[in-house]
Amino acid sequence: MNVDRCVALHNEILTIGWESRGRDTEDLGQSWFEFYGGDADEVRERLSPHLVAFLERAWEVGDDHSFFYYVAGLNPPTGFFPDPENHRFLTLYAANDIAEHPVGLKYDQQTNTAIIEMTVEDGSTTENGRQRWYPLETVLEAWRDMIRVGKIRAVGDDVEGEIHKFDPWIIVPYSEAMLQESITAFDELVGAIESRTPDAPGGPRATGLVDEDVLQESGIPAGFAYEFIQKVKRPRFKYIAPGLMVPTATSLPDQPFFVMEPEPPNGDDGEVLGIQPILLFRSHQNYSAPPNSPITGSGLPFSWPYSQVSQYLAGLYLGPVERQSNNPFEDESKLVLPFGIGSRGFARTSDGARFGENTEAPDVEPRDTFDTLYQPGYQPFGEIHGVRLVNILKSWTQMVERGDWSVDQEGIVGGMEEWKKADTEEHWEKFLVPVGW
Repeated sequence: MNVDRCVALHNEILTIGWESRGRDTEDLGQSWFEFYGGDADEVRERLSPHLVAFLERAWEVGDDHSFFYYVAGLNPPTGFFPDPENHRFLTLYAANDIAEHPVGLKYDQQTNTAIIEMTVEDGSTTENGRQRWYPLETVLEAWRDMIRVGKIRAVGDDVEGEIHKFDPWIIVPYSEAMLQESITAFDELVGAIESRTPDAPGGPRATGLVDEDVLQESGIPAGFAYEFIQKVKRPRFKYIAPGLMVPTATSLPDQPFFVMEPEPPNGDDGEVLGIQPILLFRSHQNYSAPPNSPITGSGLPFSWPYSQVSQYLAGLYLGPVERQSNNPFEDESKLVLPFGIGSRGFARTSDGARFGENTEAPDVEPRDTFDTLYQPGYQPFGEIHGVRLVNILKSWTQMVERGDWSVDQEGIVGGMEEWKKADTEEHWEKFLVPVGW
């Protein structure tokens, strides 16, 4: 545990939120031990030296101010130890009421590592003996990065109308910085492919995967997907990844889930609240739901109401997303394969779990899944969500630059069978995306 780094990050995040409410930063500076006084001293002997050093310098302001969107703040001394007989584990930061039965950031005093448990049910996974925990500074850096890119924002007390606000924090479906990250990652991927394309055409590339009039008529609502398609550079080849095609004026409007009605627009402003899954890069092959699949969508790529569609094109999808949920990510992505992979036991999610395993069970039993490739698994820094598009695009660029994927005049060579390599001993690590938020 890097105590100095943890103190600096904690106090920086607290200051950002404090200033957003127009409060005087001169009121900051009281440490956790100073704030809680004798009650804090009573638990001092049960705390590790690293944690004591952190709490002696980490600022505390009380419960009328939320430290971050996901957590209310450092627990008081009485909230540290849910099990009075077990002093190894404590709940360092208390979770906000995003999920039922909230817990918070659990801290292991033996290893000086931490992990978020948004709800008490998460404990079966975080404490299964396989789940990786992280240094406290890594958690705080992830939170700080979410603020930096505008995913989590500190706003004034006068900002009203937000469905989910933990003063001063709100979460947005995406930010301009997040959009630009994905645009840059896509353009770099296209550049890497075109630089390896035999007799690639020169000159500037058009902007937008399709022309503006096609995009406007596609039915894709204003938001991340629309802006991404509108602003990236247009590839001059067909395949962006094995078996996955760049959208065209003909294919883009053909969206398998647009037959399902989204949530109605939000009052007079006309903002679409619910966005269906959007097929970005399609395959020629179909995904078919297994027989007798539950209509709720449990175990399927998309839950109700989209689980009513039992067969559709495989490919890379954005969404779905409910913009007024408590954890909306419009850049959330899912690669749906026409076949299952994972039962061989090599394919893993970012957190190290095997595809299809029950992370709450003591033993690992991998099984085939259709939609787990590139997914993060358990989210160690916040509420669960799918992999962000930017991380998949960066992974694909690495595959091109390392020579794992071959290139010809049509782009990436190889069909959908290439994805089966993710469940082989030789190649599985190449398909992992780093753990992040």
